[in-house]
Amino acid sequence: MDPLSITASAIGITQFAISSIVKLHDIINDLAEAKEVARDIASNLEGVQRPLAALEELTISDRTIYITTKADLEKTGVVEAVNNCGQACADFADNLKRWTKHSTGTTTKISLRDRFLVGVWNKEKIRTFRMQVQSCQAIVQFAITSTQLIVQLRSEQTSEIHREQLKTQLQALETQIQEYIDLAKKQQDEAQRRRQDLQEQPGDEEDGGAQRALATQEVEKQKGLLEADQVSSAVVFLQVRSKRTSQDISNIIISDDSKALVGMPESVVGEVNQRIKGVTTKNRSAAAVGVFDKNVDMRDFFKST
Repeated sequence: MDPLSITASAIGITQFAISSIVKLHDIINDLAEAKEVARDIASNLEGVQRPLAALEELTISDRTIYITTKADLEKTGVVEAVNNCGQACADFADNLKRWTKHSTGTTTKISLRDRFLVGVWNKEKIRTFRMQVQSCQAIVQFAITSTQLIVQLRSEQTSEIHREQLKTQLQALETQIQEYIDLAKKQQDEAQRRRQDLQEQPGDEEDGGAQRALATQEVEKQKGLLEADQVSSAVVFLQVRSKRTSQDISNIIISDDSKALVGMPESVVGEVNQRIKGVTTKNRSAAAVGVFDKNVDMRDFFKST
């Protein structure tokens, strides 16, 4: 059969989201001073585009592996992350155009006036957007990188040497994901402190505290983003660990009226990926293969008949 591809559209990522991300990246690059004030945003947007382009090139020959891989990728939350980021990019692009409309000369310079029009509310809005792009970049990178490695690991054509190399790469990816989860927790604590600071500020502002109230709402959004960020990252982390710690068993011969368990009991491992092949029984022998049901007393299996 022809190789199958997991395209962005196949898992539900919209063309609007992708084009909005590309468009904002181009706008930032076209505004000379924006390259300085929004360098991190442009970098993270590039970090979203590269893995998505790599996903388009991923092909899978085995239909069963394709279905499983597609389902695993959808569980990571990458679709929601990219689609929400795309909408946020479209909104931010509109804001950027509005903030630069008072710039003198061409649109290649953002004046100091434009930059300092931003009050406490807008500062938090920009922080929320930065956080959303950062979150999207991380989950896209983790989800698609893990998908690429796991597809190779699942293939029967992969050599044992290459299989061990893939597991090493997955272990390194685990470390990166854990570090990112720790960062998200730290940012969540910082957001909570900013929220407390906003509540403690004096309420004698000219706007009656309206800016602080709106800023507080933005901080709440940030906390929600960071919580979702940790959940999505944890899903990828568990997928990676599950595949990396898979069980490979091959060329087992049970003979001379013997019995053997080839695999693991469910009560010990819960869920595990197994590659078991070449199990042979001879001379009235028997083998139980795979993950053994935790509700079954395997002692009965070994009783003499």
